Parts: sequence; structure tokens; C-alpha cells
Amino acid sequence: MTEGDSDPDTATLILHPMKTSRRSLLGGLAALGSTGALGLAGLARSTRSSRAQSRASGPIVLELFTSQGCSSCPPADRLLGELAMEPDVIALAYHVDYWNYIGWEDPFSSKAMSKRQHRYGQAMRLSSIYTPQLVIDGEVDVVGSRRGQVLAELEKRRNAGPGTDVAVTLERDGAGFILTLAPRGKGDMAGADLLLVGSDERHVTEVPRGENRGRTLVDFAVVRFYAPLGTWDGTATQFRIPGTAVKVPSDRLSVLVQAAGQGRIYGAGTLDLRAV
Repeated sequence: MTEGDSDPDTATLILHPMKTSRRSLLGGLAALGSTGALGLAGLARSTRSSRAQSRASGPIVLELFTSQGCSSCPPADRLLGELAMEPDVIALAYHVDYWNYIGWEDPFSSKAMSKRQHRYGQAMRLSSIYTPQLVIDGEVDVVGSRRGQVLAELEKRRNAGPGTDVAVTLERDGAGFILTLAPRGKGDMAGADLLLVGSDERHVTEVPRGENRGRTLVDFAVVRFYAPLGTWDGTATQFRIPGTAVKVPSDRLSVLVQAAGQGRIYGAGTLDLRAV
């Protein structure tokens, strides 16, 4: 999916043939094989990876649903930009398209991003969706501009003890990428969905029409594409993601491991493509 209208639910990644027989996941991940916990570091390669480690269960995933056509969104956008600098946060801003009718078409918006927000509404049994809506770890939502509530929820999660989760590492491997999943805890995460998200650190846009007319908006962690990679069986595993999975050139790639039905995010990892 780009900033256009293609639906990530129907996306199919292009597989690179492997020389040996491997398992394949839905969506096109070529599995490199399951290993024990000590074997996950066994791939020797000159790569650079990024994985937040500040809380026991890995990074906190913040998904902001926003729009350049929404006059109440800029404060939430700024707050997300601040939080994106935290070492234990993966911030993602999905620009929805349902504000475009007012007179300004958000250049980063798409129907697919609006659809992801609607699914959160269904999964969390919310009476409505709105902007700016911030979904934290796929479990709770708060108004994205309410700093006190957002910070309180982050502190709560940082202080929580370890539970069932997965450590996620994403590394460059030639033209493609290696995804390593290392489950922790005793819970069953089999059937979780794997989602690849490309995002840019910052965009500045002059808005001549709509609710924000005359303003210069600064958007952070702007999602440029996202695509399903398939499902995970819950075991310690490594996968190769082909370079063709990157649908739009982006500053950063993130992988989310999320319970089926767009539920809790078990874990996430990110890779700064500008540094590899």
C-alpha cells in the first residue's frame, strides 16, 4: 500500500526463491528456520539493527490516527513527535482519509489507514472513532492530545512486570531484511499477525484549505505504507523479508506482531533505513 487506495489486506509480497526447502508464511515471508533461544544470534552478518529495550516487554507501540484536515490534530502530532524520541517507543502516525471532503486532501491519507482505525474501534468495542485517536499497544485508546493521560498510560506500561511477549529484531540483509522473533513468557501467541510498516520521521506541509488553512503543519512518524507479512506460529523463528516488501521509500521500517483480529501487540521492532 502506498498513500493511495490499495488495501493491505490483499497485499502479496514477492518471494525470493531459497536454495533449500523452507516453510513459507502467508503473504510471502520465507522462513529461515526455528531455533532455540541461544541460536537466534547465530546468523553472522555485518548489519545494524534497532530494538528498544527500556521496558521489560520491549517497546511501547503508539499508533496515532490523525489528519491534516483536522484542526484538533496538530497538538497530538506534536506530542507524538516528542514521544517518538523516547528509546522505548515506536511511534506511527496513520493519516485517515475521511477529513478530505472538507477541502484539503491530506497527501499522506488513505482508505486503508481509515480501515485500520475502524477495525480498532470494532476490536475494542468503542462507540465511535475520532481524530486524534491514539491506540497504545493495540489495547487502549486515548485522545492523542491529552498529554497527561498519554504519559500516565506510558508510565503504567513501563512499570508493569514481564508477561507474554516477543522480542523483535529487524536487520538489513543485502537487498532484503532478516526478522528474528524470540518469544518470552508462557502464553500462546500462535496465529499472531505480522505487519510491516514504513514511516518517515518528519514532513512539513503548507495547508491552503480546510480546517487548518493557512497553517504550516509538521507531521511526525508518518506512515507511508503498511502490508501484512503473514501469520506467526509462536515459536522462536527467523524470516527473510524481500526488499520488494518496501512499497514506498521510507526512513524507517517497523514490524508489529499483533494478536489476530487486530488485538494486543505482543511485540515490535524497528530499523532505521538511513543508518544501514
